Amino acid sequence: MVIASSNDGTLLERCLDALVAQADPGSVEIIIVRDAGRFGDVRRAESTEPVQNVQWIEAPPGSTVPLLRGLGIAAARADLVALLEDDCLVAPGWCRAAANSGNRVAAVGGAVEPGPYRRTLDWAIYFCEYGRFMLPVPSAGPAPLPGNNVVYRRWALDDLPETVRTEFREVFVHTAWQLAGVPTRVDGSLVVHNVNTWSLPDVTSDPYHHGRAYAAGRFGARSAPFRTVVALLALALPVVKLLRIVGGTVSRGRLIGPLALAVPWMLVFVTSWSLGEMAGCLAGPGESPARWR
Repeated sequence: MVIASSNDGTLLERCLDALVAQADPGSVEIIIVRDAGRFGDVRRAESTEPVQNVQWIEAPPGSTVPLLRGLGIAAARADLVALLEDDCLVAPGWCRAAANSGNRVAAVGGAVEPGPYRRTLDWAIYFCEYGRFMLPVPSAGPAPLPGNNVVYRRWALDDLPETVRTEFREVFVHTAWQLAGVPTRVDGSLVVHNVNTWSLPDVTSDPYHHGRAYAAGRFGARSAPFRTVVALLALALPVVKLLRIVGGTVSRGRLIGPLALAVPWMLVFVTSWSLGEMAGCLAGPGESPARWR
């Protein structure tokens, strides 16, 4: 299990405690990858009691989350490689569900449930980033896989180009698999709870950089006229994205109250993302890939 750690040590401590409580030391390897230069010494976040099956990897300064994941994937040796993030707490039974995820699919994604959020800003980021992964998960048809709660088969990762594994951007990997007909599935028993608390840049500037890097990666090889058309279409993205998020949540019949209160911040988020996509299409990635969360 690979934990990409890009937050403060308190979140990592809670994540690790929840995981260690149910992970069998004899069969489960936990790999924590963290940029100590930016986020503090990894050892300070370790539990006071030594954990035998935890491996710590200090990432190079300035490492993005995709780079943290890549380092963890390279260090993992098991047939099943799970990717988590340090702001997520695994629910009871998560390790058992991960171990039983099956070997006929390349990846099994789980659900990302909200934590005890108290601010509308936190709810807004949850709905924008993870709302499509909330329970109940789809029972049929293709479903999106989250980046912070997914179990991969080793053979599927080994089949990827080395450059993709080194800087693992799951959105491109999952999309490529879907287009190629590579089998994946979702499992509602594989649940994590996101417990982060976000700041203003997480809803303003960060979505812009993520959207710009995403658009540049997706459309950068296309012709200038094509990218210009896509950039113009991105003018409608804030409304399209907002309606998609709201519709997906309402269809599940839960969390309608927090959703309604979070709409203003959600509009800020999706507008920032859409401006980033426009910039990525017209001007390329710039420095945005270095800001990828």
